[in-house]
This record gives sequence, structure tokens and C-alpha cells, in this order.
Amino acid sequence: MADGAGRGWSINSGNERRKKHTHTSGDGEGQAAPAHWPCIRDGRSFLLESWRRGEPEMRPDSGRIVIARTARMDALEKLLYGCVVYVTIEGGVRVAAEALLGALQRQCGIQATAMKVEAACPPYHFFVHFDSVDDCAQVVYLKPLLRCGGAGMSIRRWCWDARGTPGKMEYKSLVSIEGLPEQAWEVETVNNVLAGVGGRLEEMLPPTDRWVLPVTAWLQDPCAIPKSLTVVLPAPTPLPMRPSFDEGAESPSPPRSPTMKRTQEFNLFMHVEEVIDRGRLLIEGPSDGFYSDEEDLTRRHTFPTWRGKIDGTGPGDHGYA
Repeated sequence: MADGAGRGWSINSGNERRKKHTHTSGDGEGQAAPAHWPCIRDGRSFLLESWRRGEPEMRPDSGRIVIARTARMDALEKLLYGCVVYVTIEGGVRVAAEALLGALQRQCGIQATAMKVEAACPPYHFFVHFDSVDDCAQVVYLKPLLRCGGAGMSIRRWCWDARGTPGKMEYKSLVSIEGLPEQAWEVETVNNVLAGVGGRLEEMLPPTDRWVLPVTAWLQDPCAIPKSLTVVLPAPTPLPMRPSFDEGAESPSPPRSPTMKRTQEFNLFMHVEEVIDRGRLLIEGPSDGFYSDEEDLTRRHTFPTWRGKIDGTGPGDHGYA
């Protein structure tokens, strides 16, 4: 397995990073330097504070989110595909990244500068990125013969789903989003909004105005879509101050470190207008005997939705959403 001392660091940059985040105290011993705001007092100096924001006891044990796919993610997958393998050292043998790099160099004839070995997230031990598809293919071809630290290696090509478990979004739906800020009417932002409620954008439909944005989306569970949703939008980064050429104008003072990031909250209505349902029938009481597993249960659910009204609260004065 990978040497724990090297986990999380590239073998080429680990020493530099450690040096960067280390300072020397008065007695000459190296200590880890704070990653951010080194001049701010340690929170433990406030003895009256019983709890600290962010400590493990105040955080939930687990969570679940959907990650929105982006164009950059697709591009990165294309770069990794065919050039990356996961390596697992068999038999519980601990080896360092440097040892694996040397083993691949000697046994496969690949230059050390043409590959990069990094610790990987379990269940694998190492993430090996090659500069060329041919070098990667050669390592995969020779994997039964390769050894490191006296142990064999398990080698698997990288693919997008290598460390995940299968799931699905099975409900294609028509959803109208009411109240989304105008600057957010673009594909990646709308996809992020839908990802936050367990969905993925399929298509942004032409809107009739700037009140309601209709979209088609794949949903994990239409019943989990909140009827109202608060979206928090961080403030844009301020533009740099232009120098003044007025005679006698004083130079602006240097900017201070920010103490917060300003945000704006927007209240949205999520209107679920239509759902294509292929799941089991939702029946009160026992459902055995009502249908067979081979029966096609595909059906379309449509719901009346109204602008300015939460779904299920009746007609509104501004027409359908």
C-alpha cells in the first residue's frame, strides 16, 4: 500500500509544499504555519466560548449532493482517459511513491519525467498519470510481470466511474423556475440549481418573459423537489480602482483583508409541471397482485402550476407558470 507519510502529496512537489507551510519558532523547531490569516488570534484564546463553528461535534455525520457536470469536467475527463491508471500494491506491502516511480521506470523503460505518481484515494493506492497513451498502454500490458517492494501490483485504467457506486435519475420532468436572478439564466448556473435538489439539466426551453424559466430535467425523486427554494449568490468581485489623474489627488490606501464575503439571497418557486414516471405505482396499503414486474408502467403526471403561487395552493392571479 502507499506510504502514509506521502499520502496526498505529489512526489515532485511535496518537499516544497511542506517548506512553504512551515516556519521556525524561537527555539529553532519547525512548526506548521496557519494556512490563512496568520495575524488572527487562535479561537481557543476566547475561554468563554463553549463551541467553535466548524468543529466535528457540530457538523452532520453525512450528506448527499449531486455534482453538476460542466464543460471543463468533460474536457478534463478526455485528458485523463487513456493516460491514467490506478495502482494497488498487493499483500499489504507499504511502498513510497518514489519506489513505484523507480519500479515503473526500470521495468517498463519509461522516463521518470514522462509520468507522475501521486497517492490516490482508497480503495486504490496510487494515481499514475502518463504523458502518452502508449506508455500507459504498455504498463497495462505488462501488469502481470510488474513488482514493487517485492509485491505484485493490481493495475486498473482510470475511468470516470472507477471509485463510485451506480445510481440513476429516472424521472424526466418539466420544471419551471420562478425568481432566478437574470444573470443566472445560463446553462451552468441552472444546472447547479437543479443539482442542489437532486437533478440534472436536460434543456433550457425558450422563456416567454423574464419571470419564469422553463427547463426539462432528469430528477432522482420529483417528490424531493422543494416547492420554494432560497438561492444564495455571492457578490461579484469588485473591479480594481482606476488611478486618478486629477492634480493633487492622493493615492488610494491599500486594500485590507476582507472580513466577510457579501451575498444576496433570492427566493425561488420550483414548479413541477410534468413528470414521466416509470416507477412502481404509489398505492396506499399492500400493492402485491396489482401488476406484474414485466408490465409497462410508463405514465405522464401533469400538475397545474401558477405564477406567484406555491405549488398546491390553488390558482393565482398571474396565469400558469
